[in-house]
Amino acid sequence: MALVVAADGGAQAQRLQRGQQQRSLPLPPEPQVEPQVEPQVEPQVEPQPEPQAQPQAQPQPVPQPAASPSAPVERRAAEQAPIPVQVVTAPKSEQELAAERQDREQRSALETKLLVFAGLLIAVGFFQFIAFAVQGLYLWLALRAMQRSAQLAERNMALAQRAFIYVGSLAWSAAGPNIKLSPTWENSGATPTRGLRISTNWRSWHGDLPSDFVFNYVRAPDRLFLGPKARAEVGSALIPMRDVQAAIEQRVHLYFWGRATYEDVFEGSEPHFIEFCYRLDVAGAAPDAVALTFTHYGSHNRTDEDRQRPVALEPR
Repeated sequence: MALVVAADGGAQAQRLQRGQQQRSLPLPPEPQVEPQVEPQVEPQVEPQPEPQAQPQAQPQPVPQPAASPSAPVERRAAEQAPIPVQVVTAPKSEQELAAERQDREQRSALETKLLVFAGLLIAVGFFQFIAFAVQGLYLWLALRAMQRSAQLAERNMALAQRAFIYVGSLAWSAAGPNIKLSPTWENSGATPTRGLRISTNWRSWHGDLPSDFVFNYVRAPDRLFLGPKARAEVGSALIPMRDVQAAIEQRVHLYFWGRATYEDVFEGSEPHFIEFCYRLDVAGAAPDAVALTFTHYGSHNRTDEDRQRPVALEPR
């Protein structure tokens, strides 16, 4: 038995020595063997018996932790506001303070320059506005002067070319037991009249006519056309010889008046009128030796250019 045990111990020692030698020697490279791909065979799955439903276990009540006396204190501590923490920065060095001071001075100088530049821009804009306003005022005045000059030129041209009616002469003649007064109307303009209407009348009056005397007309106005530089005898009146004899004896005064209203050919012009009034100075002896002279009397000698009263045309 001792020999067998010794032999076994020696055999184990030899095996251990050979194993150490084999581990110390480099192993030869293993030959590379290409793996053979075996055809995959789907395994046949045998039907498994359906598992039977296990009875569900009743849920066990979870044991609640016992309330500790420190829980209310922790809850109140959590509800309290956080304690503010103030971070104290380290004091800056002399170089950092000098750099900040220089930066502030540069910014202040830049802001001052920007303010000055903005003020200059506002001043320049204000002066430009004043210059434009003055130029606009001068332009408006120039346009107004040009418009006024054009209006004056147009008015002067219209005055020079429009029809102008006036009494060129006043004649008289014996007509049986009457004296016939015949005014001659002339058109001194270069254009004809439009809608010329002429009315005349006479009256014997004791003394001078009052200031509120109404110069009326009993007959309808005579309508006619009067071309440029033309004349016509229209609006004759007959005065009985008895009134002429009364005037010779200076018991009455004889007055003869008339009115002509017309328009010119220029568009936009106002109607025109002319009025006259004569006093007849009678001398001699009726009926064959009568001498008449005509004298303008009163303010009833005017035209529309006098603008003494508005134009009132008779109905056509």
